Amino acid sequence: MIGARRFIAALLLAAGAAHAAGDLTSREQAGDFDAMWRAIDTGYAYFDGKRGAWKRARETYRPRAVHAATRADFVAALEGAIEQLRDDSVSLSERSPALARRVPYESDVWARFRDGHAVIESVRTFSDADVAGLRPGLVVTRVNGVPVERAVRARLATARPDAAALDWGLRRVLAGPGVGEQRIEVRDADSLSTLVVERTAVSRGNGPALLTRRMGDERDIGYLRPRVGSADTRLVEHFAQALAELKGTRALIVDLRETLGPGSPAETLAILARFADSGYRAPVAVLVDRWTAGEGEAIAAGLKAAAGARIVGTPMAGLRGELREVTLPASGIVLEFPARKTFLAGGLPREALRPDIAVDLAAPSGGPGDPILYQALKLLEPPCPGSACRSDRGSPPPARGFPRR
Repeated sequence: MIGARRFIAALLLAAGAAHAAGDLTSREQAGDFDAMWRAIDTGYAYFDGKRGAWKRARETYRPRAVHAATRADFVAALEGAIEQLRDDSVSLSERSPALARRVPYESDVWARFRDGHAVIESVRTFSDADVAGLRPGLVVTRVNGVPVERAVRARLATARPDAAALDWGLRRVLAGPGVGEQRIEVRDADSLSTLVVERTAVSRGNGPALLTRRMGDERDIGYLRPRVGSADTRLVEHFAQALAELKGTRALIVDLRETLGPGSPAETLAILARFADSGYRAPVAVLVDRWTAGEGEAIAAGLKAAAGARIVGTPMAGLRGELREVTLPASGIVLEFPARKTFLAGGLPREALRPDIAVDLAAPSGGPGDPILYQALKLLEPPCPGSACRSDRGSPPPARGFPRR
């Protein structure tokens, strides 16, 4: 009996110690907020006239951070401050449960305002939004019963947001909660309908880090789809092995539309180095969309520069700069932000890179299936000599054995 009591007492003592270790004092919370604020104030590369907003963020959110009663409240105060930068490249390793999904890595709807209307430009294939029936070209009118522009302005909490801020806020409103129901009213031509998006838990998935295929009538087009940001540390090794297996193909497609997270700059450099070392000389097409982000964008830019690859798809996420990590001393939360601007040859900012062949997902050409893949196959179709030409020159070789994205 005494032994049992001692055991229970030990458990209670351990639980108490664990709880205390997880709590931060007001002084520690102040120190972590100040460490975050100073790191961005001295190192962020893209203030571009926003330094005043950043100073106001300190005045507003520091008191909330200092007096936060729970860790979740403390994290929410940090998030509130960095959101004033309106920059998807700035993030924390820990997030408050009440915050919407992270854009672009966890979101599935990309929209922006056009002539005052919230127009959906892209929907992630097989996502919750896709299953609910959202599609490019629809105009969002209400979210959870609230007029969409009012919801966006409430999210921004800014008196006079500019166009970029409105688009930024719109994508956060449409990102939805981590889990739960989201009702989105949309207009198509003259009809209105309300679609219910059942938000399920975001999962990075357990699939392979790299998908490899052979495509086309003659199975002579190589296809690689790396999962940028995957937890698999052998992505570079898989990529090099797949390149060796596809060395004899007459063309190569690198699909960068499955980005799970920011990725690793070292991994990107290693992938590009392995590609250069492979000696692959055939034409290369790179597939991108709004969820090609972070190091996915860097790989696309690198393949264009090093291999003359043609980029096919929609504009990418447009994340900016070379990221720097700072660990906040008391909480251990890791802050990431762009500390250095990145440029392409000729001085073009990397985030300004656009596809060589643009695909409008609201009005695609080429019939059912994957319109971006269709355009890549059409691009890589071999020259048609003389009488061997087919009458349907506009149709690329079918992508047999490959599922629709």
